[in-house]
Amino acid sequence: MVRRPNVPGILIISALYWGALLYWQWDELFGSNPDDQMRSLYATALSIPYVAFIIWGTSTDLSDEFREIKFIGRGLKPMVWVTFFLGAAIWGWIDHALVGFLLVGIILMGLMAGLCLACLLYTGEESSRLFALKRLVDVYPSITKPDGHVRFNSKLWTTTFVLIIYYAMTNVMIWGLSDATIDVFSSFRAIMAGASGSIMHLGIGPIVTGSIIMQLFAGAKIIKLDLGDSDDKQLYQGVQKILVLIMIPVESIPQVYGFLEADLELVGHFGQGWATAIIVSQLFIGSLLVFLHDEIVSKW
Repeated sequence: MVRRPNVPGILIISALYWGALLYWQWDELFGSNPDDQMRSLYATALSIPYVAFIIWGTSTDLSDEFREIKFIGRGLKPMVWVTFFLGAAIWGWIDHALVGFLLVGIILMGLMAGLCLACLLYTGEESSRLFALKRLVDVYPSITKPDGHVRFNSKLWTTTFVLIIYYAMTNVMIWGLSDATIDVFSSFRAIMAGASGSIMHLGIGPIVTGSIIMQLFAGAKIIKLDLGDSDDKQLYQGVQKILVLIMIPVESIPQVYGFLEADLELVGHFGQGWATAIIVSQLFIGSLLVFLHDEIVSKW
């Protein structure tokens, strides 16, 4: 059976995403200042080609002739995404008032909306719409599996090495965090292997959250994947990795805006928007390292 695009789902996701952007910029778009109106209109309009690129990039293969072009063929899609990201960052650097909207509303939320729309637009014959993301899963960077059996000594030294790095990173404090910050969830950090105020602040929280979401969706048959099949299992694990990367900023941004306050000196130098972005980026790097270490331990 060939699947058809899920029109109701497409309309719902589109309404939620662009409705959220309009709500975010409502005061500027419908205010009395023409400059603010045009600025917000241009920023919101950027979401359309960005989401279109995400859908195209995940659902379309480049021709073999084009992919054989040196330096460009295989790196075109990542280069275009980086161009969007850098363009949004430069725009936010010029106009500090749009930093959060561009990096969170356009880049992050647009990525999530684009991936959802790509799945809903899927028209293949596979059992799950998640196969729309297979191209992204195939090129996703990951830790290489060992070729053969891993000896006990290698397992022991690998685990020891990862533990040393982890405990070292728990002592790398977030640069630019205010001394007056109070972690309201500090008592739960041990459960998630986190360390308050360090780049390990989130611990394994994004990994656990991404895993739980995928298990719930698979158990409720929302995603119809047969985990006994090798292709389905590979896709399941790949999508879970993508979800973990998305969950890192999703979990860190509310905490930074909630109680992880930036130092006044940092805010004075870069503005509130960029001060927040700097703290979120440190949390992202720390959680990404935890994620990679988790892969190393599980495979080696």
